[in-house]
Amino acid sequence: MKMMRTPLKSLPLLIALSAVAIFFSPHTELIYAQSAKELELRFNALRAQLAELQTRIGKHTSTDASEPLASAAIPSTFRFYRDLKIGAEGEDVRYLQALLNTDPDTRISTPGSENEYFGRQTRAGVIRFQNKYASGVLYPAGLKSATGTVGRLTRAKLNGLITNAIAAAGTVREESSVGRPAIIASSTAEASKTVSFDSINTATRSALVNILCTTKRSGLFNPFSGSGIFIDPNGVILTNAHVAEYILLKDYLVKDFVECTIRTGEPARNAYRAKLLYISPLWIQENASLINADEPTETGENDFALLLVTGSTNPENPLPQTFPYLALDEHTNAHDFTGEVLIAGYPASFLSGISIQKELYPATSVVPIGKVFGFSELIPDLFSVGGSLLAQKGSSGGAVVSDRGKLLGIIVTSTDATTTGERDLRAITVGHIQRSFKKDTGRELRDVFTSDAAASSADFNRNVAPALTELLEKALLRRSQ
Repeated sequence: MKMMRTPLKSLPLLIALSAVAIFFSPHTELIYAQSAKELELRFNALRAQLAELQTRIGKHTSTDASEPLASAAIPSTFRFYRDLKIGAEGEDVRYLQALLNTDPDTRISTPGSENEYFGRQTRAGVIRFQNKYASGVLYPAGLKSATGTVGRLTRAKLNGLITNAIAAAGTVREESSVGRPAIIASSTAEASKTVSFDSINTATRSALVNILCTTKRSGLFNPFSGSGIFIDPNGVILTNAHVAEYILLKDYLVKDFVECTIRTGEPARNAYRAKLLYISPLWIQENASLINADEPTETGENDFALLLVTGSTNPENPLPQTFPYLALDEHTNAHDFTGEVLIAGYPASFLSGISIQKELYPATSVVPIGKVFGFSELIPDLFSVGGSLLAQKGSSGGAVVSDRGKLLGIIVTSTDATTTGERDLRAITVGHIQRSFKKDTGRELRDVFTSDAAASSADFNRNVAPALTELLEKALLRRSQ
């Protein structure tokens, strides 16, 4: 594939994915050199294999033998994370319809005809689903009748069906005649591809973090949620500068005015406290004026920061001896920016502030790489990963992982559009981050991991951070006048 690089001047200003997160779910797959008819025949044959397998394993291994196997057009890494009701739109609505269509008791349309709109038929299917599994989704909430709204307990049941389907039969991503991935059983050599990405997905989710910043006073800042990824076993986190800049304002109006907490898990829960290890001074100098903008725009250049975990949020829980992390993918050749990658983050645009604090879940997806750009030279600095559920605020700082299982870049910006599927999510490359870090400090990024990170953090916060804080505070003062 020919690299398409664009100098900085021709790059459009993109919406910084700050203040909340961005979702990702696959929107296209690589097209195999087969005709539509061949694909259809192949897909139908694999469905037949799945039906036979279902019979052999007794539909599946769940304790409820009446549950359907989720053999719908749903990626194995997908999970439902938000409430859904009439009027909702998105890829998750289509996956909901696909899962309902796997069971004759809840079917709402012909399998394969699903869309991204939650209408009356979808609501009717959800009601049938809730009545069928009332003991798990209605009674625990004190409900005697179905609501037709996908809430926490219904999501848990839906996600359980997907998990059970994956556990009951090996999965492989295969293209149907309409170009959508499907969860199907297969004994072909292609199964190893999905096993590989499933393994990458597990490792990425373990190393992924949510960064939640709150303030002592309301009005000036809304609660801020972003993403990050551990890149070193000693607790170094890579994220965006437009996420980490709030740490610089820790004592803005009063002591501990802004508190940023590192959260992990599904849903995200408070885990660690962290300090700045490094934030790009170049990015702060060029973007300080956007600190409190409603819809900040930028290119993504130099938009990165490093945090260092310094303690636990619960004094009774000691820090682990090592943290789960992803190694950096230092490849910079054109051929390393083709094919598929896994993207991950904690998207939050569709959630309220309370939901972000209590019910924020990570999202991951396998997607193809699109166009590649360079800010000033013909070197990959920024690349596209298309539109998906992750294309929302909050996924900023999330991971983009190569098929080698290493960190290829971090999510940084998105183009603006009405739906997440219409947006184009962008990520800056690890190579760009390394070059920018060396240009500013004269050191290699890997030196951070082999030196005393705590001493480096103290030095940065003593000698560099105060000037950057002053830039941000002056910008806030100008915006308030």
